[in-house]
Amino acid sequence: MDKRPSIIRRMFDRIAPTYDLLNTILSFSLDKAWRRAAINLLEIRAGDAVLDIATGTGDLALPAAEGGGKVVGIDLSRQMLLRALGKAGQQDLLTRYSVVQGDALSMPFRDETFNSAMVAFGIRNMNNLEAFLAEIYRVLSIRGRFSVLEFSLPERSLFRWIYGAYLTYVVPIIGGLISGDYDAYRYLRDSVTGFPVPEALEGIMKGQGFRVVLSRPIFWGISHLYLIEKR
Repeated sequence: MDKRPSIIRRMFDRIAPTYDLLNTILSFSLDKAWRRAAINLLEIRAGDAVLDIATGTGDLALPAAEGGGKVVGIDLSRQMLLRALGKAGQQDLLTRYSVVQGDALSMPFRDETFNSAMVAFGIRNMNNLEAFLAEIYRVLSIRGRFSVLEFSLPERSLFRWIYGAYLTYVVPIIGGLISGDYDAYRYLRDSVTGFPVPEALEGIMKGQGFRVVLSRPIFWGISHLYLIEKR
């Protein structure tokens, strides 16, 4: 599975026009509540500097900005960022949300710039988890917190089988039909099944100096929510 930034950027540029629609369809609209839970964990205060990694079309960043945060979104995909800025303009949030096109493994921010950081369904696209987490550690202030929302695989065998079938067969077909890009939704399937299980990811987080504050499965383990803190 090729996770080079240039490959990921082109893939998300291609699927940007149908990205929001497919998120809603494929998650049965559950992703909105999951994103809200990730934001709430950070307890963002008015004026806090918040970094949204893999900001996409802004579905995590914009609610955080509505809550008073000064949010900076970073993403590889220009087409995603253009849609995020369009939505921010419609919601009158351009004074509290700005974007940067760039690689999350090498971010153009000074050390300890942000009070908190967040990522939804983007950490599995990083081609070097250790380097990514080290970069997050660098740009977070001391005691800064990082919330991570990511797909996972259920532990219970029956539900794992049902979800596995959905992920293997339904997601690539529906995603491909609507977006016209079957490869992108095969990648989604493979990136979920090939991602470290929660216990392994927690170990990687701890290895980069973070304290794991919370690690919790969502919706029988389809997704997983983490909250970690810079020591």
